[in-house]
Amino acid sequence: MTKTYVLDTSAFIYGIVPDGELVTPSRVYEEVKDEKSRLKLELISGLIVRDPCQECIAEIEDAALKTGDKHRISLTDRDLLALALEEKGSGKDVKIMTDDYAIQNIARKIGIDIVPLHQKKIKQKIEWEKRCIGCNRIYSEGEICDVCGSPLRLKKRSISRGKKNEKR
Repeated sequence: MTKTYVLDTSAFIYGIVPDGELVTPSRVYEEVKDEKSRLKLELISGLIVRDPCQECIAEIEDAALKTGDKHRISLTDRDLLALALEEKGSGKDVKIMTDDYAIQNIARKIGIDIVPLHQKKIKQKIEWEKRCIGCNRIYSEGEICDVCGSPLRLKKRSISRGKKNEKR
């Protein structure tokens, strides 16, 4: 079976293109602006540029909400992940080529493999939570603690082997 690679912008910038079916969403295609990277992109034969279905976009938005990466991913990232999910759903062996850790985190959540370009691949799933810096309460949204009035900060919580690490 031929592998399908969903390419992030960094693949075009670094000029790293594997053998296999190559797919990217139109937002990634539009994001490549510098002349050298644009030329690399234009010279890739067989590159398929298309947008994901709305159903897959909704699934990615849900996954991003669950991991806490909702505010960390751009529309381009969302479309990239949704396109990979759609390709996987059609029975293809799919890998996303990216160095973006938020994309990697969501991809792990939805069961899609990653091919890192210049950064190391993430080792654990991460969930982000808003935590009060005063009383340590956890919130799903907002900027100020309802109890003590302190600001909320995003904190990461690593998930290993499918279990959440115990809170201290």
